[in-house]
Amino acid sequence: MWLNLMLAWIFSLGVSRSGAKSPRPGPGSSVPTPQPSCGMLSLHPTVACLGTPLTASCTLDPSCLQISHARPGDIVWRLNGETRQLSLNQSIVGNGTVTVVSILQAERPRGELSCFLPHRSSLHLLGLAEYQAGVPPAELQVERCVSFWGGNITCYWDPGPETYLPTTYTLHVTEEAGRCLWKFRDAGTCVSSRESRSCTIPVENLFASFQVRLTAVNPLGRASAADKCVHGMSIVKLSPPEVSATADRSDCFRVAWRQPNEELLRVTDARYEIRYRDVDGASWTQVEVTAAEDAPASEDVCDVSPFTSYSIQVRALYQSDAFPWSEGGPSWSAWSHERFVRTLPTAPSRGPALWRRIATPDSDGRSEIILMWKPLQPKEANGRTLTYRLRWQRRGQPAVLACLTRSLQCALELPASEEHTFFLTASNSVGESPASKLSIPAVQAQAVPPPLPVLVSPASDRSLLLQWDPPGFAAAAYVFEWGRASENRGQNSSWRYELGNISRVVLAEAIEPGYLYSLTIFALSGGAVRAAGSTSAYSKQIAPFRAPALHPARVWPSQVEVQWEEVPLEEQGGFIRNYTISYEEQGKDTQAVVVNGSVRRCLIAGLAPDSVVRVGISVSNDGGRTQGSVLSIRTRSLDDGKVELLLSSLCVGLVVLLITAALACVLKHPLYVCLIQGCLWPQVPDPAKSHLASWLPQQMWLDLGNFPEEQSGKQRAGYPDFLFWGAPGIICGQQEEEMMCKFFLESTWAAETSSTGDKYRQPLQTILLRGDVTTPDHSQARRQSTVEYSTVIVWAYPGDAPPSSTAPWPQPTPQSPESSGPSREPGWRICFQSPSCEPLDGSCWRCGQQPDGGPAPLGAFPLLRTLVVEGSGDLQPNGDHHAGALSPMMPYLPLERDHRAWGMCLNEGGQ
Repeated sequence: MWLNLMLAWIFSLGVSRSGAKSPRPGPGSSVPTPQPSCGMLSLHPTVACLGTPLTASCTLDPSCLQISHARPGDIVWRLNGETRQLSLNQSIVGNGTVTVVSILQAERPRGELSCFLPHRSSLHLLGLAEYQAGVPPAELQVERCVSFWGGNITCYWDPGPETYLPTTYTLHVTEEAGRCLWKFRDAGTCVSSRESRSCTIPVENLFASFQVRLTAVNPLGRASAADKCVHGMSIVKLSPPEVSATADRSDCFRVAWRQPNEELLRVTDARYEIRYRDVDGASWTQVEVTAAEDAPASEDVCDVSPFTSYSIQVRALYQSDAFPWSEGGPSWSAWSHERFVRTLPTAPSRGPALWRRIATPDSDGRSEIILMWKPLQPKEANGRTLTYRLRWQRRGQPAVLACLTRSLQCALELPASEEHTFFLTASNSVGESPASKLSIPAVQAQAVPPPLPVLVSPASDRSLLLQWDPPGFAAAAYVFEWGRASENRGQNSSWRYELGNISRVVLAEAIEPGYLYSLTIFALSGGAVRAAGSTSAYSKQIAPFRAPALHPARVWPSQVEVQWEEVPLEEQGGFIRNYTISYEEQGKDTQAVVVNGSVRRCLIAGLAPDSVVRVGISVSNDGGRTQGSVLSIRTRSLDDGKVELLLSSLCVGLVVLLITAALACVLKHPLYVCLIQGCLWPQVPDPAKSHLASWLPQQMWLDLGNFPEEQSGKQRAGYPDFLFWGAPGIICGQQEEEMMCKFFLESTWAAETSSTGDKYRQPLQTILLRGDVTTPDHSQARRQSTVEYSTVIVWAYPGDAPPSSTAPWPQPTPQSPESSGPSREPGWRICFQSPSCEPLDGSCWRCGQQPDGGPAPLGAFPLLRTLVVEGSGDLQPNGDHHAGALSPMMPYLPLERDHRAWGMCLNEGGQ
């Protein structure tokens, strides 16, 4: 028992050091060294044919199984690092060891097998073995043997299928007598690998027979090729000839050669081949030649192009019928070094391709016509082109020389209303080409040519394929024009000329990926355009060169509208399919909106007010997608209406505040107070406080404005009727007025109303102007004299009527209690008149003219109800009056002796 415990401890130490601490092997990993104290692996055979079984034996120490509590079937097999489930063939127990045998197939040419024993959740390596698998060499075949004039024999063979094992090829050559009847001597042996497939053996004499034997050996077997009997001269390969070439014609050149080292006794002992090609071409043309006897080896090669450089090579083949029994024949020598020759020039074979560009006619009816042509191809030019001759012909006139130039175009300014025909020829040192013809119709006669349907498709990344149906006429040639659609076709377009009888063409000149090209095809017949068609295409669409820049169009609190410009055509890279608008709001995921390629603006909704939105744009076509820059936009906090209302309120409040402050400042200043009150609130004088209220004129008459009873009520409307009674009299203030005063003093007057009751029944005061007449209560007189503003002119004329007046004058009567008018002194008349020359009653004239209507309403002049004043007096502030003083506002109008008239202007209110 103690022995078992010690063995278990030793095994655990071995496992922990070798297996537990070793990494678990996998594919491509190194495998730990097996522990012989626990087990071993053997593999038989180590070299086998592919697909055959291999026997693997894993021998274990019994203590390993006991400690790990494993069984023979728990062994883990790995082939080339991959775990395999191998069938358990048998388990043999003997001598205290356990052997596990398994069978596997040799599936690969190389293999590595290992076995492991599970222990403590890891694998313990028991053993490792390798094997090789392949096939034995197949039957060999010697393809040919060649003898070189230098004295060696080289044989070539086919090694057959791959053997997957190292294989050695051995070539053995012996010199034989006769037709390989017996061995004369060993020529030599050569060993080669499979990769070389040939071997060379030196020999001393080529005029002998040789036995050739080939064998192949590898670990799985051996193979041989059938023996060959060859004569050294029957398999000879000559050296490359030495060549020279000359040309003395435009369609032929001469080739001469000789064999080096005098390998041939006669030139006729070999056959020859000449090959030549245009130096700009790739294909060779071969010509077999038999040299003439007793003549240098040479040959004329004809039917070649004029003024063309050719590359020439020659090779030779030995021919002999002396050894028909020899297996194999002679081989062609290697081609000689290249020699070059150029044929002589000749006249060009055809005229240059001719085309035109026509400008818009000017004000004089002349157009600039640019004639263009392509240089002739070398096969057509047949020499170096020296000049181009362009002839111009009008209808019904002979052709004249228009241009003689070496350039490829000629500009002419010709009348647009005429038809023009052009002929172009090219000349070299030998002659002149046939003429190319081009007709340009007059502008008035130009008609749109019939359409020619054309299809276009990419031929490659840098070429376009055009296909069309032949037109309904025999087209002599086609002209193709193409250029970038974003550029001016007239200046930068390319063109190409092709002869008729074609229905497709590939355009590869000046075409790049990512650009749109406009293409036009013209069908020509007789030098005139008979049909035309056009289209556009990309040779290859690529991602747009750039994306458009975003601009904010309108911004709201919850919406943002962005806009962008169209990508320029030269930067689109293809047909724009759509735009992708991506936006990201703070704290939210990125969202995207895809719009059509024709849309130029996008509305983003559902945003938060006063937030920053990052908006980006990308543009896509069939070739890819391009991302643009990112635009940051802050949304508004308020709508436009709210902002306008707020600003309007603030402005109105500010204006009111400024006006209030201005008024407050102005009202504090007395001068501005007076100005403002005078403009906005004018001060209306109070008649009760006027000078007239306390003014006592020097002379006063009672109102004579009562009307006769027969006047209508309409004329009396608007003012009360006054009856005059009880007036004591008036004292005149001046002697000149004694006559008038006397008239008033002879009668007294009293005033009363018939419509307003007792309110106006008050005795009139008698105003004393010079101290002799007593006056009743003066305060009462001042109260009764309160009147409104007006100006009245009072006139008095002697006689029964005013001058030029035929109207009746009311006659005054002496005062009595029943009287209604003043007493009259014959010969005097009194008249009241306004400054506008309107009489104030119906009895006076209008400024010397007879009035048209009745009396003027005296109710408009209440002062005349009480006072008739002549003269003036100065009013004192205390209401006292000084007789004899003159007032500047009441000018006295003196009585004129001629007319015996007096008058005065009365400004009511005392002003």
